Amino acid sequence: MKKLLSILLLLVSFTAFAQPKIYTPTLASPLDNATNQMPDVTLSWNAVTGVGIIKYKLAVDDDINFTSPQYFWTEFVTSVKMANLHYATTYYWRVKAFDMGTGDSSYWSATRKFTTFTKLENKSPKNKDKNQAPVVNLEWKNLIGPNQVTGNTYFNYILDTQNSFDSPDAYSGLMEGTKFKVPTPKLKFGTKYFWKVRAINDADTSEWSDTWYFRTLDTIQLKEPANNANPVQIDQELKWNAYNGITKYDYELSVTPDFDEPLHFVTDKNSVVPSGITFGVKYYWRVRGRHATDTSSWGEARSFTVIAYPILQTPANGATEVSVQPEFTWKKMTGVSFFQLQYDKDPSFPDGFISLDIGDTLTKYRSPYKLDENTTYYWRMRVAANGDTSQWSPAFSFTTQSGVGIDNAGKEGFRVYPNPAKTYIQVVLPTGISGQARLQIVDLLGREVFNQTLNITGQPLKLDVSEIPGGIFMIKAILPGKTLVQKLIIDR
Repeated sequence: MKKLLSILLLLVSFTAFAQPKIYTPTLASPLDNATNQMPDVTLSWNAVTGVGIIKYKLAVDDDINFTSPQYFWTEFVTSVKMANLHYATTYYWRVKAFDMGTGDSSYWSATRKFTTFTKLENKSPKNKDKNQAPVVNLEWKNLIGPNQVTGNTYFNYILDTQNSFDSPDAYSGLMEGTKFKVPTPKLKFGTKYFWKVRAINDADTSEWSDTWYFRTLDTIQLKEPANNANPVQIDQELKWNAYNGITKYDYELSVTPDFDEPLHFVTDKNSVVPSGITFGVKYYWRVRGRHATDTSSWGEARSFTVIAYPILQTPANGATEVSVQPEFTWKKMTGVSFFQLQYDKDPSFPDGFISLDIGDTLTKYRSPYKLDENTTYYWRMRVAANGDTSQWSPAFSFTTQSGVGIDNAGKEGFRVYPNPAKTYIQVVLPTGISGQARLQIVDLLGREVFNQTLNITGQPLKLDVSEIPGGIFMIKAILPGKTLVQKLIIDR
C-alpha cells in the first residue's frame, strides 16, 4: 500500500513539473470557419502574462496538419496582418506564447480556420441596364459580405461586345489600390457590352466576377418643348438630355416631318435657341450625338409652331365706353426686336395710324392722340425678329366713350404756348376753374416725362421744360372732373 501511494505521489509530482508555467493564448479573430476573408486579413489573439517579455509564435498553413507552415513572431503584439494570401483558399492558424524571463512556452492554442474570398461582386451598371452613355464607369462592390475589400494590388477589368471576351473590341485594364470606379473608353452607340472584374495580388489572381452586360444608348432623349407645342416664342430654347462622353450634338430643323432640306446645326451643349426660324411656321426637330469614333442614330422627331402674331388683350374685342386716349395691352413676347400697333375707323386699315417701333419688352402702349368720341375703332399688332416680320394679328374693335370727363381742349380754352417750345411753356386753363391742376407730359409711347401739381390762380402757369429732350409729346391738364389734352412739340 505504501509502495502504491509513493508511485501516485511521484506521478502527481511529475505532472505538476511538466505543466507549462505560462497560459496558452486564446484566439480572437477572425472567428473559426470565417469566410470571405481578405488576403491581408488580420489574425489576432488575447494576450497572456508572464515574468519577462512575452513573445508569440503564429503558425499559418493551408494544411490542417501544419506540414509546411509560415511562422510569424511578435513581441507583446497580439495580432499579425497577412499579405498576399491566395484567393478561395482555406487557411489554418494557431498561436503559442513564450515567457522570455523564464524560458517557458505555452501549448499551441486551438486551431481555427478561415477562407479567403473567391471573386468580387459587380455593382454598376446593373446587369441588363439600358441607355448607358458612351463613357461608362464600371464599379464593383467594396464589400464582400461584411468585409471591406482590401489587400489587393490591382483590379483587372475587361469589357467586350462578345461574352467570350475575345473580339477586336475587347478592352481590359488594371486599377491600383482600392479604387472601384473604372473609366472605360468611348463606346459605340446602340451596342451591347459584357464586363467582369477580378482581383490580383503579388501571389495570386482571383476568379472573374459574374459576367454582366449593359447596352449603350442609341438615340438622344428630347426634353423641351413638348411635342406639338403651339404656340412657342420665336426664341424658344430646345433642350435634350446630356450624356457623358458625347462631344458634339447635331440638331436639325425642318418644315417637313421627313426632314427634306433641313437646317443643320452643331453644338457642344445640350440646349440651344435655334436661328433662322420665322413667325407662324411649324417646325420639326431632332438631335443625335457623336464623339471621335461613332455617331448615334437620329432620335424621335418633335414639332413646335412659332407664334404667328401678338395676342391682343385690351381693349377687348367689342369693348365699349373705352377712353378716347386708350391704353392698348397685349401678351408678353420674348426674343422680338420691336412691336408695331395700328388703329383705324375702317376695318381694312386703309390709312390708319401706325405707331413707331414699340420696345421689345413692353406689353402696353397708350395712344398719343385723342380719338373721336362715341366712335368704333379697330386695332391690330405685328412684331419683328430675326429679320422677319409677323403677319398682322386679327383685329379687335372697340367703341370710345361719349365725352365723360375728357373734353376737347380747344373748345375749353386750354392753350399751351410757345408751341413748339424750347425751355419753358405757358399753360392757359379754362376760366371758371379753381382748385389744383395736375400737369402731365407723356411721350408717344405713353411714358411720363413731366408731372407737377399746381394751384389754379387764373393766370397762365409757367413750366420749365428745359430738361425734356426734343420731340412730340402730349400735355395733359388733369382737372376736377375732366382731363384736357393737347399736342406739344419741344424743339431742340
